[in-house]
Amino acid sequence: MKNPYKTNKVESLKKTMLELKKEIYQLKNEKKDVLDVLNSTLHEVRRFSAQLSKFSERLCRETEGLPINQTATSIYFTAGMISSRLAYTDIELNPRAIENQTTIRSGIFKKFDKARRILAEEARNNDVTITLDGECFVEIEALPIFELLPFVLIENAIKYPPKNQNISVKFDHTKIGKVIVTISSIGPYISKGEILNVFDKGFRGKSVENMPGQGLGLFLAKQVCDFHDFRIKAESDQRTICKINNIDYSNFKISLEYG
Repeated sequence: MKNPYKTNKVESLKKTMLELKKEIYQLKNEKKDVLDVLNSTLHEVRRFSAQLSKFSERLCRETEGLPINQTATSIYFTAGMISSRLAYTDIELNPRAIENQTTIRSGIFKKFDKARRILAEEARNNDVTITLDGECFVEIEALPIFELLPFVLIENAIKYPPKNQNISVKFDHTKIGKVIVTISSIGPYISKGEILNVFDKGFRGKSVENMPGQGLGLFLAKQVCDFHDFRIKAESDQRTICKINNIDYSNFKISLEYG
């Protein structure tokens, strides 16, 4: 004789499984719809970015020698950064997309100088200066996303220092062909425990919890470094330099090593 309790339980489980299958099917369709919208949007943004690059490049040529040329050049460079960010988004959505991206011979020093020019106005607004020290003529085979590396590192350094500070980007090219780039600035104190997590996605140190930001800059920098065989390291001086608005500040340094 069948057990009514077991029979009812089996039927209940079957019903639950059927409902779950329907939900999974619906979620898959919703995911496909979202991806279709996202891919369509990315396609349009790429088109607008290409147009912006074309028009701003023309504006650069036509305003050469005029005061407005610097602004036109900044627009042109920024349009290039949009393209780089879109290239990284492609890789986030589909890691195999990197196989279809063409590398370009790029100078390390030139890319940092370009980022400095793009961020010059933001630096002035924050009362900080950016200096590039030393020379580096090394070129690498770089993906379009490489543009993001100097940009996010310098932008991160601009965000957090007190007023009237200097951000130093130093280039060392050793005899054995190794390139070392060091970005030094003053920023909110980071403890020894926290420094281990600064490259984690979304990580925010205690000192900057109430400051604007999403904790993505250094994470993004680490990802770009991994794609280009760069080694990246963060260091924070454990000695406090000053205290402003109850925030302790100390020397902060990011080191990049290539070769």
